[in-house]
Formats: sequence, C-alpha cells, structure tokens
Amino acid sequence: MAPSTPSRRTAAATRTAATSGTAAASRAAATRTRAAGKQRSPTGPRLPKVLSPAVLPDHDLEDEAHLRRLTYADVSLSDRDAASVDVEECEFTGADLSGSALTKTTFADCRFQRSDLANLATTSSSLIRCELRGLRTTGLRWTDGTLRDVVFEQCRMDLSAFRFTSFTKVHFVGCNLTQADFTNADLKGARFVDCNLTGAQFAQADMVGTRLHNCVLDGVRSVASMRGAVIDPNDLMALTYALANALGILIETDADADVTGTE
Repeated sequence: MAPSTPSRRTAAATRTAATSGTAAASRAAATRTRAAGKQRSPTGPRLPKVLSPAVLPDHDLEDEAHLRRLTYADVSLSDRDAASVDVEECEFTGADLSGSALTKTTFADCRFQRSDLANLATTSSSLIRCELRGLRTTGLRWTDGTLRDVVFEQCRMDLSAFRFTSFTKVHFVGCNLTQADFTNADLKGARFVDCNLTGAQFAQADMVGTRLHNCVLDGVRSVASMRGAVIDPNDLMALTYALANALGILIETDADADVTGTE
C-alpha cells in the first residue's frame, strides 16, 4: 500500500483537530453550566448581640439617614418617601413599611420577621446579607436593584416585581410568587424551593444556573427565557405545557381527537 501523501495527512489532521476542538468546546460549555448551577448558601446577616430600640422620629426613614444597630418592633414606617438611606445591622419585627418609596437605599445585615412590605417600591436599592421571613410583600417593587446573600422564607410575594434586578446567592423558600415579574432580571444566582410561581413572568431574564425545586410552574410566561435553568424532574410536567403553548403545540389525548373528529 502506498504511503499517505502529505496533503492527505494534513487533511486528516485538520479533521481530527476540528473534532477535538468541537468536543473541547462542548465540554467547556457543560462545565460552565454546571459551575453556574452550583450555588453556595447565602451568608446570614451579621447582627450584634445587643440592639437599641428605634425611636421615632429620630430613627425614621428619611433622606440620607444612617440607621445602625437598631431594632424596630411593631413600628409603623409606612408611606415614607426617602432617598439615599443606609440601614445596617437592624432587625424589623412586626414593622410596617407598606406603601413606602425608597431610592438608592441599602439594607445590609438586616433581619425582617412578620413585617409588612406590601406595595413597598424601591429603585436602585440593595439587600445585602438579609433574611426576610414570614412577610407580607404583595405588590413589592424592587426595580433596578441588587440582592446579594438574601433569604426569603414563607413570604407572601404575589404580584411582586424585580425588574432589572440582579440576584447573587438569593434563596426563595416556601414563598407565594404568583404572577411575580422578573423581566430582565439576572437570576443566575437565584434558587426557588417549594415556591408557587404560577403565572410568573421571566421575559428577557438570565436564568443560566437558576435552580428550581418542587415549584408550581403553571402558566409561567416567557418560558424560553428559562434556557439554562436547573429544574427538578417533578416540576417538568407543568413546564411542558408552558413550553408547548410557547411553541404553538396543541396537546390532546386520543379521546380529544375522537371528539374533534365527530364534530
């Protein structure tokens, strides 16, 4: 048999290199997806052992206020309008912040329990190392903001909106997020566990690595934006219907077909 010519050897080497390059690229993409899916638990708030009771109006939410190491117990902070507020190492128990409007406000190392944040509206604001448990947050609007190391647990968050907000190590646990709006949100660092996301909107959201476990996903909108999300197998049935609807696919049983044929 005649030896292979240089051109044939070169072509074979080129094909091998191309195949290897494609395989390497696929492995790299898979590695990035797995890495995005691996999420560390949120870091909890760093609260001192002793907090001073907040006294109004000295410790109210007002422009450029700096509130630190305070406990707000059964205090009304509703319908406030303030900007550039810094709230650090504070605890809110039974507090009412409903209907307030906050701009460029930061809550860092704070804990919220059994409080009311319904219809609270924030713009360009941050939650950093915060825990929010057992809250009423219906209609909450957190726009163009930052959430980092945050836990929402057993919160009523229906009709809430997090448009253009970034999530880093944020866990939603046992929350009612019916018709929540995550349009244009960066959800790569978010995890949803035992949540009701019926009718939630994910238009243009970045969900590579977002994790969903044991969630209700009926009627989820803009399901195509969930590309790259990590979903529990048990949640796939509801999502299948949403995907079929997005693709214009009609799902029917044999019995449905028989009925249709007789009409």
